[in-house]
Amino acid sequence: MLKRALVLGCLALTPTPAFSCPMFEYDWVRHEGGPVLRDQIVNEQYEAASDPHVFLDDEGRKLMIYSGDDQDEIAIKLAYGHSWTEWQILGTLLGKSQGHDLPVSKETAFYFKAPNGQHQIYFIGYNDQENYDAEVYLAQASAVNGPYVIKPEPVVPRGLLAGKQVEVITSPSVVEHEGTLYMSFLAWDAFQDVSEVWVLGAVSHDNGESWGDYREVTVPIGMEGQITKLADGSFVAVRTWEHEGEEAIMIACADHPFGPYEEREEPILEMMPGDPFETDELIAAQITIDPATGKPLLYYAGAIHAAGWWIMQARGER
Repeated sequence: MLKRALVLGCLALTPTPAFSCPMFEYDWVRHEGGPVLRDQIVNEQYEAASDPHVFLDDEGRKLMIYSGDDQDEIAIKLAYGHSWTEWQILGTLLGKSQGHDLPVSKETAFYFKAPNGQHQIYFIGYNDQENYDAEVYLAQASAVNGPYVIKPEPVVPRGLLAGKQVEVITSPSVVEHEGTLYMSFLAWDAFQDVSEVWVLGAVSHDNGESWGDYREVTVPIGMEGQITKLADGSFVAVRTWEHEGEEAIMIACADHPFGPYEEREEPILEMMPGDPFETDELIAAQITIDPATGKPLLYYAGAIHAAGWWIMQARGER
């Protein structure tokens, strides 16, 4: 997970659209019990659960995919929600234990049910943790819990994209709008000595099998954010950004996946001094909607670098 571009100013939003986002009306309340999911690495005094992506399957079950450990490599894992705050780890979806040797490291996953019925997981994969040569890969299955087959080549590779020389790709989000699939992602000009991070977009007309029409977009997902499509066909994006010298989570809405987005001026969640689970990071945010109440839920990762990463939650109230 990368966050160094918080200081780079990778996004400048276009003028405010002529609509008002209902998501701005909520106050956000952290889950009082601390992390909603923790995952201890076997034989280590360290926890690894980050990059949450929460969704409902076709039967209405609450599911979460997240980045965790599988045989000493970062992998995509699955959890089942007994409630929005009680999660049971089911195991690894994409990882060495499931025969997925390449790419070696897999993280920052996004689930999408394709128009052709395939269950898809878009994620970033890389083979060299020293250089973090991350690209977007696609895994597909006929059932939500797998088994998944990873396409051998990345669907969005590094290289010259939209006129930018891209060396690292992170944070893919995939949504459908009027019959077309839209992907937004972060594109880095380097790993070690970063000078620019762009938000790029791509489109697919073949159920996500291939992507093209790359362009620079003003989608507020930097850093480490995601887009969610709402029931009314609009889109909400969340991201980590700096507010008054501290990390905070921002929210924005649009009628089109590529914007223009209207962003709330004040964050929806800020780091709390002395919080035992968010000492070092507050990142990798995602919005999901409780269909029973229509209210939004925010999932994100908190971290103490010396102890681990865990999944946190806040609920929208008004």
